[in-house]
Amino acid sequence: MRNLLVIVSALLAASALADTAEELAVMDALRTGGDSVRVSTRIEVEEPGEDIRTSQMDVYAHKDGRSLAVYRSEREAGQKVLMVDDQFWLFLPSSKRALRITPMQKLMGEASVGDVASMAWSADYDVLQRQYQDEEVQLSLEANRRGLSYQHVELWVDAQSLHPIRADFYLKSGKLAKQASFIIEQINNEWQMRGLELYDRVQKEQVTRILYDDMEAMDMPDKWFNPNFLLRSTP
Repeated sequence: MRNLLVIVSALLAASALADTAEELAVMDALRTGGDSVRVSTRIEVEEPGEDIRTSQMDVYAHKDGRSLAVYRSEREAGQKVLMVDDQFWLFLPSSKRALRITPMQKLMGEASVGDVASMAWSADYDVLQRQYQDEEVQLSLEANRRGLSYQHVELWVDAQSLHPIRADFYLKSGKLAKQASFIIEQINNEWQMRGLELYDRVQKEQVTRILYDDMEAMDMPDKWFNPNFLLRSTP
């Protein structure tokens, strides 16, 4: 009976953590505000002794979790990436069909499809544990479905504002995939997430930045997230 009570207590505690993930809600609000938004996104890769490589795209993030990335750089014009649930498709101008890809598909540098397309932390992760460390809180996050790029994340947030500071991303195997630091700025008296920097433990001198240059709320028709429509048209 005592063992049963211990198990029930543990389950209730885990459920409470998952249901009160205020930190993740703050992250989502900083990034999209909970609306359907178009995010003008720029990827930069900086390495010593080389010119900075860049790629520009518009990411249409629907509030229900669907997203569409449309490349705007001249050399990649016509390319699109669609995410619906855990399914990802790549559309190339030269192809007559959509190509199924994984969220770990690299776009440039350390930036993968999942890093750009997924914008809903509170929907994707549960908080398993909190550790308070001076002015920071360390959150141990677990993915709530198998299709996400990273099954485990260690996230550090500011203890007062709950703004994200840095994160370690782990693969299903338990291997550390990459590390990130978040760029938070105050614009028109409102705090916004302006991007993140990604680091690889092997290529330590390379820095990949995913920057949000502009963001606007907008209505998005369902056809924009339909593979058949995207084979013929581009928003």
